Order: sequence, then C-alpha cells, then structure tokens
Amino acid sequence: MDTTRMLELRKQMKSEMKGGWSKFFLKFGLVSVGLGVSFLAAPILYCDSVTSKTTSPAAIPPPSQGQAAPVQPPLPPPPTSSVKLYELTFGTVCGICAGVFVKKGARIVAFALGGVFVLLQYLGSLSLVRVDWGRAATRFENLFYTTDATGAKRPPNVGSLFRWIVDFLTADFQQRASFVAGFALGLRIG
Repeated sequence: MDTTRMLELRKQMKSEMKGGWSKFFLKFGLVSVGLGVSFLAAPILYCDSVTSKTTSPAAIPPPSQGQAAPVQPPLPPPPTSSVKLYELTFGTVCGICAGVFVKKGARIVAFALGGVFVLLQYLGSLSLVRVDWGRAATRFENLFYTTDATGAKRPPNVGSLFRWIVDFLTADFQQRASFVAGFALGLRIG
C-alpha cells in the first residue's frame, strides 16, 4: 500500500472512533444498571438447615473435659432400589446383556470407522488415493435416509435408531416390556 492510502485509512478510522468511547461507556453503564436492578429485584432464598430443628449447632454447648460429646441422631437409610437383583426376569436379563453388548459394539464400530476415515484422509493427503466423498455421502443417504409421506428424505435420528434396534431384537420375543427396560439399563451401565 502506498502512504497516501494509509493516511486516508488512518483519518477515516479516527473519524469513526470519535464518540466511540462515549458510546462504549454509555452501553457499559446501561448494562451495569440493568444487572443491578435485576439483582435487587431477585427474591431472597432461605435455605433450611440440615441439623434437627429442635437444637441448632450454636445452642449445643461445647463439651467440657469430663463430659462426652453430644450424640447426633443417625442419618436415615438410603432409599432402596426398585430393581431387585433376585427378581429379574428372563427378559430383563436378556435386555441388560443386549444393552451392554450393543453399547460396547457401537464403541468398537465407531473406533473402526473413525480409524478408516483418518487413514483415508492421510492417504489422500499423500496423494496415494482419491476418495469421492460426495458419492460416499449419496450411498449413505440411500442406505439410511427414510422418505416420508410428502416425499422428503429424512435423516436417521436417535429415536428411530433405538426403535429399529428394539424392533429387531424383540421380534418373536414374548417378554418385550421387561426386555426394553433391561436394554435401557444395559445401555446405561455398559
């Protein structure tokens, strides 16, 4: 760039910056006032104490040398699980095993496909192979996209994939409801 063009740009920038700081401080002030008013208008939250309501920790005197420390009441037992280990049905056990298998298998498949993609990209960067990604995308769409009543193509989603897997795994299986519950649990713990 020549010096005359640089001088013109510098003059233009200075003319645009005039009043810029005042606008900045005005915006900053308005935002600060708005936040302050919103904090003042917020309701006050009062939390209950964890200790028992009859005695507060400040009301309990510290033990002297000859006295024992006051005994706190024991905590209530943890809630029991609605799934009883010895009452699992055949469908639930099959569902748990299938859920763990599907989750682990999906990880292995994702790892393998990701490795193939990285390898193809690397070989493509070395000009050893040429991958037609447009054709690969078209084949993927033909395999996995569905056509609705209006004729529009819809991509697969998690819900449709889950329904397809459950329908596939529970074909001719009587314990469908307990299997689905076990399958969801197997996906969770797997």
